[in-house]
This record gives sequence, structure tokens and C-alpha cells, in this order.
Amino acid sequence: MTKSKVILSILLITLVIAATLILLKREREENSTSKTTVKLSSGYLNRVEIIVLVDNNPNPQRPDLKTVWGISMLVKAGNITILFDAGPSPKILKHNCEALGVNLSELTFIVLSHEHGDHIGGLPYIAEVKPGLKVYVPSKMSDYAKNWIKSLNLTLIEVESSTVVTKGIVIIGQLYGPPWEQALALNTTRGLVVLVGCSHPGVENIVSKAVKELETKPYLVIGGFHMVSRSREDCEKTVKELLKLGISLIAPIHCSGDTIRKILDEQYSEHYLKACVGTKVEIND
Repeated sequence: MTKSKVILSILLITLVIAATLILLKREREENSTSKTTVKLSSGYLNRVEIIVLVDNNPNPQRPDLKTVWGISMLVKAGNITILFDAGPSPKILKHNCEALGVNLSELTFIVLSHEHGDHIGGLPYIAEVKPGLKVYVPSKMSDYAKNWIKSLNLTLIEVESSTVVTKGIVIIGQLYGPPWEQALALNTTRGLVVLVGCSHPGVENIVSKAVKELETKPYLVIGGFHMVSRSREDCEKTVKELLKLGISLIAPIHCSGDTIRKILDEQYSEHYLKACVGTKVEIND
């Protein structure tokens, strides 16, 4: 064997080993986010209210509300008020909050699903009305996004794995999409209510993780399903997977697309919760 062939063989072997190590590292990281068993601190949430503050789907009954590509939802549970994602625009978030009579200075904390601009761009408005507020983010969020959030005078809290924040309220630890993404679960008397941002790791995978870790049947999933460009077959498969997990209501908004909404409306209307900007959902006893 010539010297050049020996060198080429060594380079190829080195590349194979490097690729294998990268894959193994990725697998360990993903597995580390899926094996944690979480126990709720105690009891259930007797009443939960969710308000869609920002969405790209208009509300025919509320033409005063502005739409934009993004998502933000307000959660009220007892004396806790949570903002899940902040939409892309401080101005639109402020406008819709004022139109809906929502005062974000009453927030207890924020949960960000992931770092994309259509989910964190509205944060400057929160920093204005509630400086220093706690913001829970995936620990694997980019340093650029983390540093920007800190620069707004908000308190950054990194979440490595599923975490009980307070009674009945759990952050579902990050899964890889890309990017890394987390969700919010509320343990109500009717079952788990899961809020998702864009579901880059797959909405069925996020709900499955919540169900396995919290050992509680799901009731509702609401948020972006990241299926705007997916085929009808893929959308039908996702609906079936969610129903197989035992979910009762499915509310796709933001990046979910019209296909999955149409399928739910036509074939699974008993499980379809229509939602858009301004929608209010109440779950109680």
C-alpha cells in the first residue's frame, strides 16, 4: 500500500470515529432529558384559565386584536399567573394585553419554550412592566439568547430536566428538535393540560414525555404543532398518536397549519378545541 493510501485510510477511520462519538454524545444528551421521573409536589389545580394573547390565527369576533406570526399564552392558576412565550413583538403583545384587559405586571414568572424570535421577541415589554421577573428557559438555549434576556434586566433560570415549579405546575424538560424545547404542564382535576410553543421535537413526543414522567392522563394540549408544511398523512398520524395517549382535547394554533385543523374539524370534532388570538379556555371541577 502506498503512503498516500495509508494516509487516506487513517483520515477515513478518524472521520468515522469522530462521527460515531458525536452521535453517541447526541444520544446521551437526548436520553438524559427523557429518563427523569417527576413527582408533583402535591394535589391538583382546581381551576385554570388560559388566554391566547398572541397568535397568527385571527379571531372573527375580536377584530381589534392584532395577529402576527408567533405565540404567547397567559395562564392563571389560583394566585399564580404565568406567561408562556412572549410572541415576536413588544408592541403587539402590549396592544393585545390592553385590549383583553390583561395586566402583565401581575405575572409570577415566564416560561419560554425555546429561543426563536417569534417566541421571545415580546420580552422587552415584560421587562418594562415587571423588571427582574423570573424567566425559565431550556438550559441548552444558546448563549446569545440567554445573554439577551439577561440584558433586559430579567432573571434567567435555566431548566435542565422536568421541574416542579409550584403545586401542580411543572416545566417539561427540554427535548431536541432542533432547537432544544421545553413545555409547560398543569395538573388539573381533569388531567394534564400541556402548553407547547412550536413542538419542534414533535407534539406527540412532548405529551408522551409529560404523561410518562408525571404518570397522569393528558386532558388538553394547546399551542404550536409545527405542522404548517406537513402532509395530510403526517397530520392524521399525529392526531392518532395524541388520541392514543388518551388526550381529550386538541387545540392547534400558531405554526400548526390549516391541514391538521381541518382534519380535526371534519373527523375528530369531539376532540377539537378551536382556538386563535383572544381565545379563553377555562378548566375547572
